Amino acid sequence: MKRIIVFLSILLTLFIVYYDLKSGTIPPNALPVSTMAAEAPADSLQYKTVTVKPGQTVFSIIGQKHIPADQIAEDFEALNPKVKAGSIQAGATYKFPVYPD
Repeated sequence: MKRIIVFLSILLTLFIVYYDLKSGTIPPNALPVSTMAAEAPADSLQYKTVTVKPGQTVFSIIGQKHIPADQIAEDFEALNPKVKAGSIQAGATYKFPVYPD
């Protein structure tokens, strides 16, 4: 009797693992509405051209805005395709996104 219970327990566990791997039981997360909206092309972003001074960062140039840091970095990189937001150089000129207040 003990062997039958152990065998059925193992069989049930294997079936549960198979079912979870095959079709899953956790529903996929729905994307937030803001990320589902179409991204604005770089041409439609408002921007200003700034020559970076030593010690300045993308966030210090843009200022205190209620915009997520990821969005600021994405917009900066869309305006400056070959430059990462964290690797700007002092003395170089870049396009920085302008956000409404």
